Amino acid sequence: MEKFAKYVSYAKTKINPTISEEAGNKLIEFYVKLRSMGKIGNERTVTATTRQLESMIRLAEAHARMRLSRTVEEEDVEEANR
Repeated sequence: MEKFAKYVSYAKTKINPTISEEAGNKLIEFYVKLRSMGKIGNERTVTATTRQLESMIRLAEAHARMRLSRTVEEEDVEEANR
């Protein structure tokens, strides 16, 4: 447990990942898909808001941080979307 606590502490304090261009494009792609799920015929309902996008970004950053990566990659975005 002590080793795990040190790992988590290090990741939280030392790793601040930035989003790569590819990961940013993937985030946009997933967000657009979420938004388009609200289209039913001519009617349109909001199925995804900017809060969902912000949450997906935080999850992708957390996944990258867990890997001790300084860059958010596409795999992090895919895992956040999952």
